[in-house]
Amino acid sequence: MTSETNPDLERDVRAQIRELQAVIEKVSHDFSGHPTQEVRDAVQREIDALGNGASIVDPELNQGAQAVSEGKQLRLTDEGKLLADD
Repeated sequence: MTSETNPDLERDVRAQIRELQAVIEKVSHDFSGHPTQEVRDAVQREIDALGNGASIVDPELNQGAQAVSEGKQLRLTDEGKLLADD
C-alpha cells in the first residue's frame, strides 16, 4: 500500500482557515452581546454549514462565545488560533 501526499495540502488548509475566518467574523458581528450559549450555537451551526470538516472545540469555543457575548470581536489567526479583540 502506498500513500501519496496531497500537493495542494497547504493551499487547502489556507482556504479552510479563510472560510473559518469569514464565519468567525460574521458570527462575532451578528451575535455581539447575545447570550453565550446562543453564540456557541451560532458558531457551531455556521462551521457545520461549511461542510469542510473544520471545527472549533472547547475550551476555545466556549471562551470565544463568552467574548462575543461580552461585546468583543473574534478573529481567527492565519495559524487557526481564535482570539478576542477588545
